[in-house]
Amino acid sequence: MTFESALLARLVGDEELSAATGGRIDFGRTFAGLPAISLQIVSDPRPQHFKGFHSTRATDVQVDIWAKTVETGAPLREQVIALLVANAESEGVQFQRAMITNVRAGAEQQQSGPVPVQRVRAELHRTSIDITFTHDA
Repeated sequence: MTFESALLARLVGDEELSAATGGRIDFGRTFAGLPAISLQIVSDPRPQHFKGFHSTRATDVQVDIWAKTVETGAPLREQVIALLVANAESEGVQFQRAMITNVRAGAEQQQSGPVPVQRVRAELHRTSIDITFTHDA
């Protein structure tokens, strides 16, 4: 299996999280409904030595939690962190304990008009979690 499918299976496999998001959890997607969780790989180097690739590698992933308010997004943030930080095996991929490198939150910025003009979409709240996974996929 791939790293992406194994990571996604960890999130989708949690019944409470799937129910809370209505199943709106995927890589690189924008969803019509809220709340939703989207993931994207930020960095996936492939370290190697003279005999080939290392058996484990680190992959940086950004997890975005989309919600209408901070109050609906914050519990999802904590649930996602709890699910993904723990070491686990999923779809044949072994995950070591992950590291949270950053958490950012706020209203979604909306670019409109001249470059210095920034507007905020008050109806959409985004929390981004940067996670470094060490795994064997």
